Amino acid sequence: MDILKQNSTTRDDLGMLAVMDALAEEEEVTQRELARRTGLNLKKVNYCLHKLLEKGHIKFQRAVHNPDKRSYLYILTPAGLRAKSHLTYNFLKVTLGFYNEVEERVRRCLQEMAGAGVRQLVLCGISDAARIVMDLVEGSEIQVVGVLDDMYMDTSFNGAPVLRAAELKAQAWDGVLITALDELEAVEAQLRDRGLMEEQIWRLA
Repeated sequence: MDILKQNSTTRDDLGMLAVMDALAEEEEVTQRELARRTGLNLKKVNYCLHKLLEKGHIKFQRAVHNPDKRSYLYILTPAGLRAKSHLTYNFLKVTLGFYNEVEERVRRCLQEMAGAGVRQLVLCGISDAARIVMDLVEGSEIQVVGVLDDMYMDTSFNGAPVLRAAELKAQAWDGVLITALDELEAVEAQLRDRGLMEEQIWRLA
C-alpha cells in the first residue's frame, strides 16, 4: 500500500478518525481547537464535521454557558462510536506498513540531500511524514529549520517554527522537502511560484 498516494476516501477517513478521537476526549470545543489537536487545517476540520453530521456520527449544539460563541458541544452518537471503533481497527492494520514505508523513503531522501550539501532544511506541509523526517534527522548533519504550512494554527510543530509562505525568503535554508500528503503537484507549483528552483525542491515520492 503506497500511503503517499492513497486515495481521497482513505485520507478523508483518517481526518474523520482524528476528529472523532479528539471529540471522544472533549465534547465542548471550537473548530480552531479541533484543528490544533488534530493537526488538520480549519477547512478540513469543517469538512470532517459536516461529513460526520451527514452520516449521523455526531450531533452538536451551541455550548450555552461558554462565553466563547464559537464553542459547540459535539457529541458522538452510538453510530459514531461504532464507526470510530471500525476505523481505528482498520487503520491500526496499516499503520506499521505506513511508517516502515515512509521511514525508508525518508532515509533515502536524507542521504541524497546530505550528499547534495543540504544542511538547513525546510519541510513543506505538516503531516506524519514531517514528524518522521524530524525524528530521523536528530543527530545528523541536516537540521530542520522550519515547517512551511499556511493553514496550521500553532506557531511551532514538533519543536520547529511554523513558517508562512511570505516568511520563506527571510529564512536561511538549503532545500525544501515536500512532506504534504495532499495535492502534491499543487504544492510543488506553489513553491515554484515562490521562485524556488528545481534543485531546491525535494520529494519523498
